[in-house]
Amino acid sequence: MTVPMLFLALTLGHTAPDTTLRLPRNGAVEIDTRNRDVIVRTGASDIVTVRGGSAELDGGTLQIGGDERRSRGTTAIEVTLPTWARVEVNTLGGNLTFTGAPDRLNATTVNGFIHLTGGTGTVELETVAGAVVVNDFHGTKLAIDATGGPVTVTNATGTITVDEVNSSVSLRGIRSMNVTAGSVNGPVEFEGPFLPGGRYDFNSQNNNVTLILPADVSARMKVSTMNGELMTPQIPATTTGARDDRGSRGDKGDKGNKGKDRGGDGEHTFTVVYGSGAASVTVDVFNGNVVVKKKP
Repeated sequence: MTVPMLFLALTLGHTAPDTTLRLPRNGAVEIDTRNRDVIVRTGASDIVTVRGGSAELDGGTLQIGGDERRSRGTTAIEVTLPTWARVEVNTLGGNLTFTGAPDRLNATTVNGFIHLTGGTGTVELETVAGAVVVNDFHGTKLAIDATGGPVTVTNATGTITVDEVNSSVSLRGIRSMNVTAGSVNGPVEFEGPFLPGGRYDFNSQNNNVTLILPADVSARMKVSTMNGELMTPQIPATTTGARDDRGSRGDKGDKGNKGKDRGGDGEHTFTVVYGSGAASVTVDVFNGNVVVKKKP
């Protein structure tokens, strides 16, 4: 086979590393590797470029790998793709870095971290042993599922859902109508406004939930604690509704407790109202406190 014919065969079939091709409209990109790091960037055109991995276009789906003998290495697989693409990334031991997430992104790693900057669509991130850091996400939906590393989301909008098991959840600079965040063994922190009509749900099984809110917050907050208390010394609030305080005899009055709803051990369920109660908030803590602070 002549050199031109060999080049043509590689171009039409399983292409060599450092590939450039046009992705069909409404196409998808699947990136699958065992231990390689993956770096994904978004571009304005329909062109996809791949460095450090192999690529094969099968109908409307571009399949990118990095474990084949001729493309195996220690460097990262770098991909630039259209913002409108549907993208799925899977790796066992690699780290994932995204600059400008595509319209639909589903990314999973077992032993690596995930870093995402930007994004305007729907994003689902999952990791077992690594940290997740998201900055400047302004999309439709952000869903994070983590087990062993901390989750940090900063300056984000859209619907936000975070499920953590053994580490902390920190949400700062959040402006969203719908937030759900919880950890089994780690603390949960939220900083941002509760928007009128918004719905917010926070929980921790063995640590504190801390809410850092504007002084003029307006929310109706249903609180359930076990072996903990509500502390809101910086923002005035009133307690209303039926209260279930099992296993405690402490004073639950709103006056004279210096911002603490103290009851010692036991289960306490009650409603706290800030302002006119425009947002709906649920906080559920087992073996921890609910701490409400005023944003500086």
